[in-house]
Amino acid sequence: MPESAAVAPTTLPSGRGSEPVQSAKAPFYKVGSGKFLNLSGQGEESGSAGEITLHFDGIELHEVVRIVFEEILKQNYLIDPRVQGVVTMRTYNPVPIDSVMGILESLLQSYGAAMIYDAGLYRIIPLADAAKQSSVPVVGKVGAAGIAGFGTQIVPLRYIAAREMKKILGSVSSAELTFTTNDARNLLLIRGSRFQINQALETVKLFDVDWLKGMSFGLFALEYADAATLVDELNKLLVATDEGPLSGMVRLVPVARLNSVMVITPQPGYLDTIKELVERFDQGGTTSPGQRLYVYRLKYGKADSIAGLLQEIFGGGGGKSAPSSDQASPPAERSNVRSPTQSAITPPPQLTDKPLDPAVQMGAAAMDPAGEPAPGIAGQGEVKIIADQDRNAILVLASARDYKSVEATIRKLDVPPMQVLIEATIAEVSLTNNLSYGVRWFLQGNMGGSDKWQGGLNLPLPSGVSGSGFSLGILNSMDELKLFFNLLNAQSSVKFLSAPQIMVVDNQSASFRVGDQIPIITRSSQSTTNPDAPIVTEVQFRDTGTLLTVTPRVNVGGMVTLEISQEVSKPGSAPAVGGGGNVPIAQRTVDSTVVVNSGQTIILGGLISETSNDTKDGIPILMDLPGVGKMFSNTTKDVARTELIITITPRVVANPMQAKVLTDELRKSLKEASALERSIRH
Repeated sequence: MPESAAVAPTTLPSGRGSEPVQSAKAPFYKVGSGKFLNLSGQGEESGSAGEITLHFDGIELHEVVRIVFEEILKQNYLIDPRVQGVVTMRTYNPVPIDSVMGILESLLQSYGAAMIYDAGLYRIIPLADAAKQSSVPVVGKVGAAGIAGFGTQIVPLRYIAAREMKKILGSVSSAELTFTTNDARNLLLIRGSRFQINQALETVKLFDVDWLKGMSFGLFALEYADAATLVDELNKLLVATDEGPLSGMVRLVPVARLNSVMVITPQPGYLDTIKELVERFDQGGTTSPGQRLYVYRLKYGKADSIAGLLQEIFGGGGGKSAPSSDQASPPAERSNVRSPTQSAITPPPQLTDKPLDPAVQMGAAAMDPAGEPAPGIAGQGEVKIIADQDRNAILVLASARDYKSVEATIRKLDVPPMQVLIEATIAEVSLTNNLSYGVRWFLQGNMGGSDKWQGGLNLPLPSGVSGSGFSLGILNSMDELKLFFNLLNAQSSVKFLSAPQIMVVDNQSASFRVGDQIPIITRSSQSTTNPDAPIVTEVQFRDTGTLLTVTPRVNVGGMVTLEISQEVSKPGSAPAVGGGGNVPIAQRTVDSTVVVNSGQTIILGGLISETSNDTKDGIPILMDLPGVGKMFSNTTKDVARTELIITITPRVVANPMQAKVLTDELRKSLKEASALERSIRH
C-alpha cells in the first residue's frame, strides 16, 4: 500500500452525500502464541511415599478393602454388607502408594460399589446409594488432597466457557461422571468418584487457556477494493468448503466502516500470507464501481498549491480549495515543478497543443460538444480535487483507477524542497584617490598603475546577468573575497553596513531589514463646519536603512538564479519644502537577476551617492553682519562620494548531511570573517 496515502476510501452511495472518510493506518497486527492447550505439568509424576505390588487371587472383596485400609493406608473405614464379590487382581510392576486409593475406587466401581468420605471415615456402599448421598463439594481446579471417594467438585473456569468445557468432557470422560454448568458464573460441577474427578480436572486444566492470547489478528485497510467483495473472493480461494483443509483455520471478516479486512487465525504464520493476498487483490481495476473519496496527506508541499496544479492537469471538476480556519487561500499560481532529482516533469497531454485523445481527457478539462464535462481518465466519471489547508491534505473524489493516476502525480509533486543559504555582505566604499571614478573603473584598470592587482584577483562577469548592469564579477572562495576588500581598503576606507545570513526554501524570498521605521504623513483633514475641530492626520511608517530581498531558484545542474532587490535609504535631517512636514529620504536601489554556481559569490556595485556639506568659518560677530559679513568669513564646500558594494553567496542545501557540512563551514568562516574585518579596520 502507498506509504503516504494509506487512506481507506469510502464508497459514495448514489443520491447521498459523501460518508466520513476514515484515514487508514498501518496494518494492525496482533500475533498470538498459537498455543491452545496447557501442556505444563503433562507427563509429570507426583511425589510418592513409596511403591507396592498388589496381588489378590480369589480373595473376598471385604478382605481386599481391609488390607488396603488397615495395612497399606492406615485409614478408618466402614463397609456395607451389601457390597460383595471375589477379587482377582495383580500389578506386574510396583505402583506408588499414593495411587492405591484410586485403584481401589476403580475396583469397587467394577463391583457396583463406591466410597464416600464422611467425618474422617470412608464408607463403602452400593454405587446407587452413593449417587443419592450428599457431601461437601470441593472447590477449585485441583482435587482434594488426601481425600478419596464419591463426591462433587466445583470448577471455576477462567477462559473457556462452561458449556464448551462440558461438551469436551462429555466426549472423553467416563459415563459415570455427571456434569452441570452455571453459565452466569461460568462454573462447572463434576460429580463422580475422586479418581474420575481428578482425571476430568486434568482435562479442564489442559483446555482452560487464554484462547484470544493464542489467536492472531490482523486488520488490513483497503485502498481500492470493497471489503465485502474482497472477503468473498478470498473465502472462495482459501475456504472452498466447510470440510476443506483450512476450514476453521482462517476467518475473514469485512469491516465496512473502515473498508478493511479483519483476519483471525490460530496460526501466526498465516497473517503474512493473508496480507500478501489482500495486497494482491486490492487493485484498482477497469471495472471499479463508483467514485470514492480519497485523502492524501502531504509531507512537504502546500495543499492549495498542489491542488491548483492538479486541477489544471486533470481538471478539477468543480472542486475548490477548502480555506483554512484563519483565512481563505488565494488561487494557486503556476510554477515550475521538479522531481526529487530536480529533473523537469514532462507536461501531461492535457497541457500540450496537440489534439487530445478523448480516452485520456478528464473531468472539467475535457468538454463534449454540448458543454458537459467528459468522463474521467478511464471513463469512470468526473474527478474532483479539493485542498484541505487545515490538515495540509488533498481530497480526491474519483474512481479507483483515476485516483491511481492522480496519486502518482501527487507523489512527483510532493517532494522535499531544496534550501539555499544566502550569505550577503553590504559595504560602503569611500570614493577617494584611485577609486574616485568608482570601483568598476578601478578594477578594469582604466586608471594608471591599476594592473598591480591583476596577479591576485580575477573577476569574470557572469554570463547570466541581467538588470541594470551593476554586476562587477564573481568570486570563487573566501580568500578571493578577502583579497577584494583588502584591495579596496588599501585605496580608501570600507565600511560594512550589514552581513546577514539566512536559510530560505527554493523559489521563496528572503528579506533582510536593518534600520528604522520613520513616520510619513499621508493625509491631514479638518472639519470645515467646526473651526475648533482637531486636525486628523493619517500616518504610515516606511522602512529605511539597509533593505535586501533575494529570491533563489535552483536550476538543473546546481546553478542558482538570484533575483536581487537592494535598497539603502536614509532620512534627511530637515523637512523637505512642500513635503507636508515629511523629511526627504535619500535612497539607492538595485534590482538585478544573476546566475551563479552554488558557493560562488556575486559582486554588485555601481550605486554611487554624493553628499555636500558647506562649512562657514571666520571672525565671530563680524562674519554675521549683513552686507559686509562675507569680508570677515570663508565658506568651504566638502563633497563626499560613496559607492554601495553588495556580495551575495548562495549555497544549495539538498539534504540534512549537506546542512551539517555547511554548518561546520560556517563556523570556520565566521572566524575568518572576524579576522578580515579586523584587518580592514587596521
